[in-house]
Amino acid sequence: MATLKMIIDLFGASILVPIVVLILSLFLRVKFKDALRGAIFMGIGLAAFNIILGSLMASLGPAVNTMVENTGINLPVIDLGWPAAAVIVYANQIGLFYLVFGVFFDLLLFLTRWTDTFHPTDIWNYYQFVFWAAIVQLVTGSFWLGIVFAMYANLILLLIADWLAPAIQEYYGYDGITNTTCASTNCAPFAIVAKWILIKLRIYDIKLNPERLKERFGFWGEPISMGLIIGLVIAIIANLPKIGTLEGWSNILQTAIITGAVMALYPAVSGLFVKGLIPISQTLNSRIRKGEIKRDNFYISMDSAVLFGEEATLTTGLLLIPIILLISVILPGNIILPLADLPAMPFMVIGIVTVMRGNILSALITGAVWYGAAHWCNSDIASVFTQAAINSGVEMPAAGSMVSAWSIGNNPLLWLAYKAFAAPEGIRFVTIAIAIAVYLIVYFFFRKNRRAWQMAAGASEEFMNNLEDRRART
Repeated sequence: MATLKMIIDLFGASILVPIVVLILSLFLRVKFKDALRGAIFMGIGLAAFNIILGSLMASLGPAVNTMVENTGINLPVIDLGWPAAAVIVYANQIGLFYLVFGVFFDLLLFLTRWTDTFHPTDIWNYYQFVFWAAIVQLVTGSFWLGIVFAMYANLILLLIADWLAPAIQEYYGYDGITNTTCASTNCAPFAIVAKWILIKLRIYDIKLNPERLKERFGFWGEPISMGLIIGLVIAIIANLPKIGTLEGWSNILQTAIITGAVMALYPAVSGLFVKGLIPISQTLNSRIRKGEIKRDNFYISMDSAVLFGEEATLTTGLLLIPIILLISVILPGNIILPLADLPAMPFMVIGIVTVMRGNILSALITGAVWYGAAHWCNSDIASVFTQAAINSGVEMPAAGSMVSAWSIGNNPLLWLAYKAFAAPEGIRFVTIAIAIAVYLIVYFFFRKNRRAWQMAAGASEEFMNNLEDRRART
């Protein structure tokens, strides 16, 4: 297990993803030449994405820090970012065990058709739900209860992945994929409920999406211009005290140019991901038509990197940065200061944007409510997170301070599950039984009404009909 962790740390996603894609392609009987070509494109796409993301984070990170300093915010829990959660998981016995055990559990679920999502292609994101298992173990003292929790969280994640798959494929334009990055999809069930409410209130009728913006504002509605404007606004807020200096305007304009550049370059990078997936997609469709594969649904789990840079997703995420920062200040009972993970907002709204079909206004409202309220979850686990971080050797910012990872702790679904599994011993059996029963009921109704549920998650009737016609012809 330690060796596997060392390999993952050394090679990273840019190498491991192509290897997994190559193995999966060969298993699905893709020709070696095509499989290798697809894997190389996937690796190059991830490397290019990391370069673009690094530039964006290097620009937005200081801007967010400066906004915090200028507003004088004083909240006691410091956001160290997702790497702190990853350290807690993989410095812990439970994280190393589940890194291996989870792959076999996922394969079992897929082969027995409990899920239609092939999850091992996203193994590097296991830490996002195994973190909650680690703190269950810390609170209860039970390693095996932590493992059971990790399995339970894994089941929830795969259910959401199956639920969202057609909507993700239709909206983002990638055939046969879904998303299993927990920070990106845990918001989707709430977004479905929020969409229903927004439709009833007629707010969803206000179609503020990239296409409408282009029609309405021409050049100023283009992705590049939107990136420039959003970067400019964030940078101006961050540099208000220096607004009359050359240094201030240098920071402002550099941030604006970089966000505009990300919006301009990402479509080319996403095209590399498409080329990486084409061999698998074509081979799958061919084998399904020939009747060689006897299953109606087959979704390949992909990291959020494939989806993050889409126009409405990136726009919604960037606009939410100052909104979430404001909510953290005024929300009663919140004690966490979002900082290191705040620039990752475009990743965290993928589930919401999918459900809202790119409607930026509805996605903004939903994201503000969901991630605003999720501050309470982060605040609740801050002391446990801090203890887990200390036990794992995470360097504390200051003696006596509390820490968290904002993008990982902002997960009300897994927070509720954590409260059930870490309940006092006298009622723990009952709360766990209730949690399992809720999952089984939701799973049963999803499987019974799959089409309706997937349409509620954003897939159109026309797209679902096309999928069914394709299956009928096999």
